[in-house]
Amino acid sequence: MEISGKIAVWALAGLIGGAFTACGSSDSDEILTSTDGIHGTVTPPSTEPGAVDPTVTGVLTSSQAGKYIEATATQLKQLCNPQDQRGAVESLMVIANVLDSYGVAGQNSDMGYSHALAKATRSMAQNTESGDYAGISRAVQQVSNSFTVNPRDYLGVYTPVYDDEEEEYVWAKTADSFNAIIFRSEKDRVEVSLTVSGESWTGKFDTVDYDYDGYWDDKNQVWVSNDTEITTHWTVNVPAKLTFVMSHNGDNAVSAVVESNYSESAHTFAVKSSAQLANISANAEVTGIDTSISEKCNASIGSSRVLYSVAEVKGTNLCNRQMLEQLGNAGPDAIASQIDNLFKGATAKVDLLDRIQISSSCSSLKAIVANGDYDEEVLQEVNAFAAALNSSVTTTLNFGNTDYEQGTITWGAMPHTSWGYTWYDVEPMVALAGGSAMSFGDFIDSGALNGSINAIKGIVNTYRGAFGLD
Repeated sequence: MEISGKIAVWALAGLIGGAFTACGSSDSDEILTSTDGIHGTVTPPSTEPGAVDPTVTGVLTSSQAGKYIEATATQLKQLCNPQDQRGAVESLMVIANVLDSYGVAGQNSDMGYSHALAKATRSMAQNTESGDYAGISRAVQQVSNSFTVNPRDYLGVYTPVYDDEEEEYVWAKTADSFNAIIFRSEKDRVEVSLTVSGESWTGKFDTVDYDYDGYWDDKNQVWVSNDTEITTHWTVNVPAKLTFVMSHNGDNAVSAVVESNYSESAHTFAVKSSAQLANISANAEVTGIDTSISEKCNASIGSSRVLYSVAEVKGTNLCNRQMLEQLGNAGPDAIASQIDNLFKGATAKVDLLDRIQISSSCSSLKAIVANGDYDEEVLQEVNAFAAALNSSVTTTLNFGNTDYEQGTITWGAMPHTSWGYTWYDVEPMVALAGGSAMSFGDFIDSGALNGSINAIKGIVNTYRGAFGLD
């Protein structure tokens, strides 16, 4: 698949799916507003629609729609030259491999930052290579999430040092730093720095694990359980601002800044990020209150905005940690029965070059959650999930920022066969208003955008992940 198709595939992946991860807790009631910092500022995402395309004067015929999509793909290919990012992508992979090539010991073993950074770095490289430019913002926030456990406790410069006990080279603290965590390998010409600034907000949360134990009672022929519930209390101090730079051979592969804050008493949170990777800039903003969680993001190549997306989940108690934890511990059946008390609907829109817009709305998650954990080998279960999507999700296609509906999207079971093994997946079909239909795979290959699908998948994954259905 060419680069335009790859951008199409990933344009809205995880759009809503990161929203609940920001709902930790805090003793601060102040929502972050400052963007002053050491290395840069957060740029608000540009998500205002562009000009209306005067060539779109009504519903297009199938032939006209095909040509419009092909013209959009051509424009996208002209903007997206993989060679422009190749150097940065290669540097990111080198950085990730260096971070992973040394072990962890001492303080670093407690935080595990080097391996977490490596994972996020690979994600940024893969997002760029696959055309998921909006996904760069999510990878940036992944880096930030790796440093949420009291990062100021780990300030310092870490370099590869041979550890006799571990019998390998490990990242060890070799110098102090008053405001940064730095991984530096002069031999590999790699440096990763994360600078903390701004007043911290404090979060407290609990995790519950189980120690499964027991024995077989021969006399009564029963298993006697001695399972133990282990609750761990955590306190995190997250700086208001995290700025990081990854460099190789003296050149910056990526630079980014993340600002965040959360108030448990007010049930509000805000996470903002900006990143620069080669000629790609990506900006995102996620905000939440009990009745709404919204995300805006955009990606630009040079001065040209390639895509933007907006999404919103509406409901009740969306940022009430205690309520979410109670529901998360209730089990799949209870979740399915209660989900509509929490979730009141969602909308998502993605725009490509101000030429193609795909909009989705989801009225209810009850049937989606109830049928989402299907067995891909059982056609009846796959069909039930497709039916749940078709009954709850509405997706439309528009061109040129106009109100003319050019098509709709429905869902169905699609068979796949390999080495005599057959399984099914739920895939969408595009029905153009002009009279033709095509699979979404063909639609993507023609240069269009499947953001709405990933938006709805993001909604499903949010609730499946948040409520323990995965």
